[in-house]
Amino acid sequence: REYVRQNTPKEWPELLWLLSTIEDEPLGPLAVLPLASCAAVSENLLEAIPVAAAWEVFNLAMRILDDLEDQDDNNALWTVVGLPRAFNFAGALYALCNKMLVAAPWSPSKYKIINQEFIRAAMRLAAGQDRDLRATTYSLENYWQTIEDKNASAFELACTAGAICGTTNDTLISACRTFGHHLGIVIQLFDDFEGIWEPTRISDLVRGKITLPIIYGLTTIHNRQEELQRLITNGNFTSSSDQILEILDSIHTRDFMIWTALQERERALKALVVCPGKSGVTALAAYISTMFAHIEDAIK
Repeated sequence: REYVRQNTPKEWPELLWLLSTIEDEPLGPLAVLPLASCAAVSENLLEAIPVAAAWEVFNLAMRILDDLEDQDDNNALWTVVGLPRAFNFAGALYALCNKMLVAAPWSPSKYKIINQEFIRAAMRLAAGQDRDLRATTYSLENYWQTIEDKNASAFELACTAGAICGTTNDTLISACRTFGHHLGIVIQLFDDFEGIWEPTRISDLVRGKITLPIIYGLTTIHNRQEELQRLITNGNFTSSSDQILEILDSIHTRDFMIWTALQERERALKALVVCPGKSGVTALAAYISTMFAHIEDAIK
């Protein structure tokens, strides 16, 4: 928080207001990831504070852009300040994220490597989001490519950059990258699950959005596959949402989603075996395992 405050331009009060969600309000667990990744490979986790701060600001920028593109949240920033100003804020936050990296007390070589990770993640996120916005994801292969770019790359960034702060050991850095990759996929799987069965915003079915549950129903052989294909092809998800849900439940799609998420969690935890820092490994393992705390309720 202090690092964010130190690097925030004081002459822009509206930006200070926006950043109060990071600087003053209760934070979620996002900042844990680079810090814990650093602790998993090294004892000096203070080196990762600039990454944790930049990662929080980077995430805020991405959330604003995501809300702008999806427009499915009535409480999003753009509903308060308008579309043009929300876009402007997102651009400013990305610039501020880079300012925080430049200000970090690292060697020039470490800064260059970490900066490259942020740039690579930003490009992959944009490519994945563009693919999602084009609505061309109808196969499992295309879906997986989209979420690897759109979601997994962001969490790869947090864990990889955090690890780079603590070590130059490629094996350990790769372990944290792999953990972040699978963590990001788990988060997207839960997001897809909630978007259909437990929506907090406009449901994915009402929005006509194709996510993994729909793709699973379209690509798995079952006696209502053609019926589901017809409903999806017609494009009127809103009037057919109950029927689509019935079909998905009849082929145990919820079980498939949870099973897939569990496989990703196991791959994430397996990657951490080589990491020597017990406190960091424990924190990362807890981060991904806590998501499954109420798994029984989700598949009832």
